[in-house]
Parts: sequence; C-alpha cells; structure tokens
Amino acid sequence: MENRNSKNMFHGEAFLLKTISNDGYSVIVGGICPEGKKKEAIRAYSAISKIKLGQSKDEFLVDYILANAITHLSPEWINIVGASIRIHGVQKSTGGIIGNPFEEHESAKGNMEEVMPGLFLISLAGGPGIAFAGTYDDAILLEKIIREKNMAQNRKIEGILKRLDEITKLYILVADGSGEESFGGIFISDKNGKNCLLLRP
Repeated sequence: MENRNSKNMFHGEAFLLKTISNDGYSVIVGGICPEGKKKEAIRAYSAISKIKLGQSKDEFLVDYILANAITHLSPEWINIVGASIRIHGVQKSTGGIIGNPFEEHESAKGNMEEVMPGLFLISLAGGPGIAFAGTYDDAILLEKIIREKNMAQNRKIEGILKRLDEITKLYILVADGSGEESFGGIFISDKNGKNCLLLRP
C-alpha cells in the first residue's frame, strides 16, 4: 500500500517572469518545470507579450483568454503553470490561473489533486492557487488555510507562504490580478531560493 506521507517528493524547479501583453496589460507567468528547463520555460512564456489579453472585462472571460494564451505557449514538458494579469475596470476578483495547461480550461472547482506523485495542486474559487512538492497531509492542511473565509487575502497569502516554507522548497502561489480587491502576484520557491513578482504594491 502506498504511503501517502512519504517524503519521496517531486523534483523540479520554478520559473518566473513579468512582461506586458500586446495590448498593454501587465502579466506575470510562473510555474514548475523539470530540472534544467527553467531558461527554456522563461523563453517560451516571454512570447505572451505578442498576444492581446484584455479583450474582455468579464471575470470568466479574463481567465479563459489568459488560460488559452498559456496553453498555446506551453512546451509539452511543463508540469504546472500559473499566470496573473491586471486588467483595469474589472470589478470582481479574477485574472489568476494555475494548473496543467493541457487540461480543459474551467473555473476552479474547489478541489485538491495530486498532479504527479508528490506534486499537489490546490485551486479554489477566490484563490489563491498553489502547487507544491509535498505530502497528502500537507495538502489537506494547506487546503484548510485557503478555504478560510474570515481572513483578508493578504493575511491569508502570508499564512500560506509561511506554511509552504515550513514544508517544502518547491512551490508556486498565484494571486488574482484583476478586480478591486486583488493585488496580483506570483510567489515561487525552489532549491535556488525564493522569488516573487507583484502587479501592484
């Protein structure tokens, strides 16, 4: 029987970049890729600067357009990719996606899944979305923190990052970039250290 808490965690590295879409919107892309592929991943996703991403202010379409662009640019070896975009005039929180770019695009269903052995994805409506190398028990605990309703988004993100730092060296956290209460950003960590890029302070 498989030990759901084995420490034989997924190995990979994280990448991160910030650019401007073809129609002038700030976008951050980050993710987890196989070791040795970081520079290739950054090069592939830098091409998002040639794509128009701000054709709609509809909260569903903002994410859908962003997800389609990410799928179009994704190398077949990518494990997890996330993106955050700031589109002015959007009211409700949106503009943050995370997941396997080759799966069907849909709104966060509110579940946790083991994408690959030892690599977990938690993507809930309202976010933030995370992926990390760890154990099933770690994932359950993090899902509870993300589901916490009575906490400001920035405090929730701080709590999640603190917990991630305690359990793993490999993760990505994506925060929505559009909407009045969204600040937008991606936080990553791998064996080379931690990094983050924000869409606004």
